[in-house]
Amino acid sequence: MKNETEKLIRLLIVDEGLHKAEQITSALRAAGVQVRAEFAEDSEDMAKILKDKPLDLVVFSIDLPEFSLKQASQLVGESGRHVAVIAMTRDPTPEIIIKSIKQGAQDVVSSKTFDHLILVTKREASSLSMWRKAMRTELELQESEKRCQALLTSSNDAVAYVHEGMHIYANAAYMKLFGKTDIEELEGTPIIDMVDPSEQDKLKVFLRSLSKNENDSNELKLKLLKDDGSNLEVKLEFSRASYDSEPCTQIMIRTAADTSDLVDQIDYLNQHDQISGLFNRQNFMGKLKSSITLAMNGVHQSAVVFIAIDNYQSVRDKIGISGCDILIAEIAKILKENAIDQQIIARFGASSYACLGIIKKKSLVEKFAEDIISKLEGHVFEIGTQSISITCSASVCFIDQNSPDNANEIVLRAEKTCTEVQAAGGNSSSTFIPKREEMTVQEEVGVAAGLIKDALTHNRVTGVYQPVVSIKAIGGERYFSGLQLVEEDGNEINYQINQIFPDKTGTAKTLDRWMILHAIKKINEARKKSRRIEFFVPLSVDSVLDSGLSDWVSDSLGKFKITGEQLIFMVSEDYAVNHLKATKALFEGLKKSKCQFALDNFGTGLNPFQLIKHIKADYIRVNIAYMEDLSQNTENQESIRELATQAASMKIHSITPAVEDAAILSVLWSLGVDFVQGSFLQEPNKLLNYDFSSMTG
Repeated sequence: MKNETEKLIRLLIVDEGLHKAEQITSALRAAGVQVRAEFAEDSEDMAKILKDKPLDLVVFSIDLPEFSLKQASQLVGESGRHVAVIAMTRDPTPEIIIKSIKQGAQDVVSSKTFDHLILVTKREASSLSMWRKAMRTELELQESEKRCQALLTSSNDAVAYVHEGMHIYANAAYMKLFGKTDIEELEGTPIIDMVDPSEQDKLKVFLRSLSKNENDSNELKLKLLKDDGSNLEVKLEFSRASYDSEPCTQIMIRTAADTSDLVDQIDYLNQHDQISGLFNRQNFMGKLKSSITLAMNGVHQSAVVFIAIDNYQSVRDKIGISGCDILIAEIAKILKENAIDQQIIARFGASSYACLGIIKKKSLVEKFAEDIISKLEGHVFEIGTQSISITCSASVCFIDQNSPDNANEIVLRAEKTCTEVQAAGGNSSSTFIPKREEMTVQEEVGVAAGLIKDALTHNRVTGVYQPVVSIKAIGGERYFSGLQLVEEDGNEINYQINQIFPDKTGTAKTLDRWMILHAIKKINEARKKSRRIEFFVPLSVDSVLDSGLSDWVSDSLGKFKITGEQLIFMVSEDYAVNHLKATKALFEGLKKSKCQFALDNFGTGLNPFQLIKHIKADYIRVNIAYMEDLSQNTENQESIRELATQAASMKIHSITPAVEDAAILSVLWSLGVDFVQGSFLQEPNKLLNYDFSSMTG
């Protein structure tokens, strides 16, 4: 189940400027809160958004001069929506906080820092989710009470509700038992008056103990009095209940014979397979869900062993359906006899079984799978007058903190692996090892961390470079720097692990420094050949926050006796907005070494060029989202044109990535961008061999 920060929060930000709204949105996203934001400057904007769009939260700046929190709360109330309002101000004094909460705010946060806002947003999103669940539960409760009332009315068991010793309700069976025809005859009648005088004290003692939860049992045998004066010996079951939302005691008198054995039998049948005597699939899935929860909480790891009969259809054709029932039961017996300690075994399908147990050693589970396959192969099954041998296949699927939190996904993995074993000839076992496209995010991160660290340790890292080419005849050689990491077997580690997971594995900063140092070495090598090459080096958020990076770059440049003009450091717009202070410090530190600066993934914020006021970049690289279907999408074309035009007016060069074909390139000629980059020009390459004269003439 997703937690509240993983669910999309529909947010309205009411403030006087887009920049603050962009900062809030970016800060929330950086904290793992998924938001879809709207922006309003005044009451008219807010009213329209409340009317037209579903919202969860409103972040309202109480520093607005002509729009008050009281007005905003009134608009929320008039909208008929359950929307939380978070007030925001530069100086949240105790007096302002009290006044704001009185005017409808759930909390008041500072506009100078977003740490408190992030926590309050998460809390209010969780509260809103719980409120909605409560509303659904209330409706479900009402429906349930209606169904219960209908069941009480038609029940063969006598049921009554007693409040403070007085009857407040009785069903038809209860009234008939005592010879009553109308509920009004019972309402207000003390239960004690309906008990034989010789046992009234017995009931009083029982009820006092019941109120203090001191009874060992909720059942009591009593002699009750009927209207005709005769006694009725019955067993009464007492339980706490509510009637018309009032707490009371439910009394049930079972009129049928004792059905406890029948109930036990039904319960057994609900949990077990009739042929094999093992747990059934439904019961197994419930226990599997519990095991997944325990594994994810770090209590213990588990494993599923899936076992299937090979060539089952052929076996069935040979011994028939009734013979298969005997075979299924015999295999079940062998599985139970050889089960590992505390292992749960279930019949899962027509010809398959599933075992679930806590892991002590993974090797023990794998050995169990191998051994059981061997035992089944060596066993001779007596089916009527026939003696047959069968083989089975097995798979092992381990469950840990990185595994999927979905029981069906675990079973699917086990079934799929077992099917693959059967397809390869069967009579064997195999352990599920997820392919990368099958992994959960946690599994991918774990694998990625190992691969990256191993590649760094054993020097299997190589720089790769893609040309950044001018379409305005701006001279010079420029390359975008990247990395290629190779596994021990020589296969390249895929793009996602190389580019996305370093941030999650703690290796990003190390990889960045490797790339920077090798770019410096390439600059030095090119200088010896009278070539001047500039390198764009993308930085991770870890490097942005690394206060020692600019000094390290300066020292590295000094060792080769070169200045930093040929290094262009790229920081994602999101990183810069979320960590503006750190980005400014890095920008200023790198400028001391004469390095250049670029803002990457640029242009999707509410007001992206607001960032340029703080960081005067030399380049912007347009967000790749604008490149989608560019040759046909006129809106994206216009967005790129506006970004390029505004950048040019500020003497900032613009770059468009992902140029994959001639059609895109031809469109970009007319949009005013300065540089292009993409596979159409050249794939990333270990060699710096692009012919830049082909574009500049």
